[in-house]
Amino acid sequence: MKAAVLEDWKTLHVRELPDPTPGAEECVVRVQCTGICGSDAHIYAGHHPTAVRPLVMGHEFMGKVEAIHSRERTDLMPGDRVVVWPLLTCGRCRACRDGFRHVCRELKVLGVHADGGFAERVKVPVANVIRIPDGLSDAAAALVEPFAVGLHVNRRAGLREGDAVLIIGGGPIGFISGLVARWLGAEKVVFSEINPARVAQLEGHGFTVLNPTDGPVLPRAMEMTGGEGFPLVYEISGSRPGVLLATGACGVRGTLCLVGFMEGRPEFDCVACILKEITVVGSRVYTLDEFRETPGLLLGKMESGAFDPGMLIGDRRPLKDLDASLQAMMAGELPMKRLISFGVETVGV
Repeated sequence: MKAAVLEDWKTLHVRELPDPTPGAEECVVRVQCTGICGSDAHIYAGHHPTAVRPLVMGHEFMGKVEAIHSRERTDLMPGDRVVVWPLLTCGRCRACRDGFRHVCRELKVLGVHADGGFAERVKVPVANVIRIPDGLSDAAAALVEPFAVGLHVNRRAGLREGDAVLIIGGGPIGFISGLVARWLGAEKVVFSEINPARVAQLEGHGFTVLNPTDGPVLPRAMEMTGGEGFPLVYEISGSRPGVLLATGACGVRGTLCLVGFMEGRPEFDCVACILKEITVVGSRVYTLDEFRETPGLLLGKMESGAFDPGMLIGDRRPLKDLDASLQAMMAGELPMKRLISFGVETVGV
């Protein structure tokens, strides 16, 4: 099979690898399309703290079951369209025992610590495989993973119907978190974003954007809330200015949800958190239940007209274009998501 192998940081080649064979309670998924994530760019550049190499990256993938070896999953058959929960957990640590496997002490992720979906085939545990509805397109299915992230962000923040949300960072995960917040009943979703293409995308979908190039964001954020600040703030940019804005714009007894990874040890206004009794929570990936819930959520929003994959996906490219696509992402030249397609549904999104 063909696979894009990261042989060293910034050194990626399409190679011919042996086809995987499923062991006990495993299956082989023939990949149809895989989304390129910002995490992939960090791994490619050597900035991810725990990624291994050589590695086949890619954790946002969908495909069809090609072979299966399982007594437990009698519901799965060759040809079934599926997505894969890409988390590999120990099952022994306290987090796993308490039902929070997504924060397992020994967490591994397909495409980060084990071979993932930038390959024609990938071997996965059958317990991680989720069948998807027939009405969900391949493109939409490839977005299940990032939408599960957005669902978890909103759940961690404790969003309630009627809440106002400030999202700092309008890239794909920020945009998705905003869409999910809107779907869950947020009355107002406001973004802070500086990239012109992202600003245009967000405004094109009806979001209010506070652009730092137009002047300081904090006074405008406070003015929008009558001086009270936002009850919910999601920091997704992973930037020093974003973190400082987050504590300033969060209202009294509000919740600040940290999502974006930051380099080093950024400044953080602990005094603001104390004086305003801000609740600070982290959000990491998603639970298995949230991942299972997401295909149905997307299908429902597609059927209602509230969502179309083209809102996020700019284009599709063959596997040979992955290296150039990662370089374009790092250069800020991909405002929308790109899928790597393995010859299925290659026209449009």
